[in-house]
Amino acid sequence: MNNKFERLYLLDFARAIAATCVVLLHYQHFYLGDHNQQINFIKNIQPFYNTLRIFYEFGTVAVQFFFILSGFIFFMFYRIKILEKTIDFKSFIFLRLTRLYPLHLLTLIIVLVIQFFYNQSYSEYFIYKSNNFENLIAHFFLIQEWGIIGETASYNAPSWSISVEFFLYITFFIISIFFIKNIFQSLITIMITLVIYFFLQPLLNNLILGLLLFYIGGFTFFLYSYLKKIHRKKLFILVLIIINVIVFGRFLNEFFLNFQNSIEHLIGNKLFILLFFIKFPLIIINLSVLQLYKKNLGKSIKILGDISYTIYLIHFPMQLLFASFIPKIFIINFNSPFFFLIYFISVFLVSILIYKFYELPLKYYLRERLVKKQN
Repeated sequence: MNNKFERLYLLDFARAIAATCVVLLHYQHFYLGDHNQQINFIKNIQPFYNTLRIFYEFGTVAVQFFFILSGFIFFMFYRIKILEKTIDFKSFIFLRLTRLYPLHLLTLIIVLVIQFFYNQSYSEYFIYKSNNFENLIAHFFLIQEWGIIGETASYNAPSWSISVEFFLYITFFIISIFFIKNIFQSLITIMITLVIYFFLQPLLNNLILGLLLFYIGGFTFFLYSYLKKIHRKKLFILVLIIINVIVFGRFLNEFFLNFQNSIEHLIGNKLFILLFFIKFPLIIINLSVLQLYKKNLGKSIKILGDISYTIYLIHFPMQLLFASFIPKIFIINFNSPFFFLIYFISVFLVSILIYKFYELPLKYYLRERLVKKQN
């Protein structure tokens, strides 16, 4: 069986957009962590807010998009390998950790050091206050979101989703062996997970929600695999267009009717549920099908997909760096488009450098060690 899949550059680009949304969402940390501006913070005073409002607002659900996309990608690349036993549990986890852990450890150390100096200057920590030893241990072992020890709002807090991802990898391998052999079993798993989520909420909230979204992504892959077989038929294209018009038309209409409120107002209602169950999977399918016709579309900007994980994990350390040292040299106006651009350009440039000179070489080195050990 041929299990080789071509890279979907458009999904990489979507992941980069989602990571950028998170950076935009957290731009408010500059205000909330500033002793002079904290009380007066209003969302719409942020730079380019009117232009980038939809990206600012959707930062709250961008991580959930990551979980669905991860499920799609993992079912595409790893499910058959696990079923056919061409990869064992130890190798699978090692491969995933070589991608996730080096950057996680680096950013954890950076935040630990800079927060120390910030605390020395201001007698408190920047934004995330619970930087104690217990939370450090939880972050170190990537279990801060597992409900065992530690809490999310500490150190490099955005890494909570990486903790959930690590949990998903373990469960994915186990479930792939015993349950997920076809689309029907995938659906059953999703329904069972949904029931568990509602019964346990808010206990282990993010873990269960992540599990649910991950397998929604898996189901999306099965649907894409079916559509891929008929993608040359004109009828399929017509049906896909009609579905998009109906679904996105309804969504945009309802979204903009409520747009005077932030996206947080929509969380918990039917629109939010539809976002997970219909919109996000449909976006993934659309981009994947488009890639079938234009195989190299997005290849020229694949670096954005490469550094999306880096952007996500490095943006808070960069923000902490800016907040700790730059105010001692310059008077900063966080509303300034100039400061905004400097910050964002810095995040992207540092992400490229870290990816090319730290993440990539270390990942290859560790994986080569694994191959040599197996041989």
